[in-house]
Amino acid sequence: MRKLTIRLLLISLFTVFFFSCKPYEIKGTAKNENLVKEYKNPYFSNPETDYVYKAHIEVYGNKLGGIFIAKRINDSIHRVVFTTEFGNKLLDFELSENDFKINYILEDMNRKIIVNTLRDDFRLLLKVNHPVEEVFENQDSFIYKAKDGKRFNYFFESRKDNKLLKLVNASKTKEKVIFEFVSKNSSFAENIIISHKHIKLKIELNQINN
Repeated sequence: MRKLTIRLLLISLFTVFFFSCKPYEIKGTAKNENLVKEYKNPYFSNPETDYVYKAHIEVYGNKLGGIFIAKRINDSIHRVVFTTEFGNKLLDFELSENDFKINYILEDMNRKIIVNTLRDDFRLLLKVNHPVEEVFENQDSFIYKAKDGKRFNYFFESRKDNKLLKLVNASKTKEKVIFEFVSKNSSFAENIIISHKHIKLKIELNQINN
């Protein structure tokens, strides 16, 4: 009886391990042999544009509202400023693929996990050029897979009008962060939602019309 119990336990543990390590894949897609070497995120690529949004952030039950401003300073660096609606600064970052500088952050937000998560979210949101490893497709989208350190980014581009609809940041086995975009044209996203799968953080950005 004891041997049977141990055997059943080992089988259960093996089953859990096997399915938890199953490689992440997007269901209902086929590989596209189109040789695309690079995907360009169009939404924050214009250095002549100030990208201004009304922002709403929910983090572990706490809610913050204000104004989010992003500006491409040069080919590699973006500046991000988040203020209250009255203009009081909450954070001011400069970031590129390899560099990160905090010009200012509110003391209550200056926690390592918050800073690092916002840094990674904004870095991915604003990065323009992504080397492509593979291309997939389904009925609605072309999906461009790009390596990002130990993770991968999947860009879902509409087959109909070439708009970037969604960006999924995933490990080898599961989704980590999902970026959803709503846009009237292919160069500016009016609405952006950033949702984390395993931590309680959600960021919503809505364009402020000039």
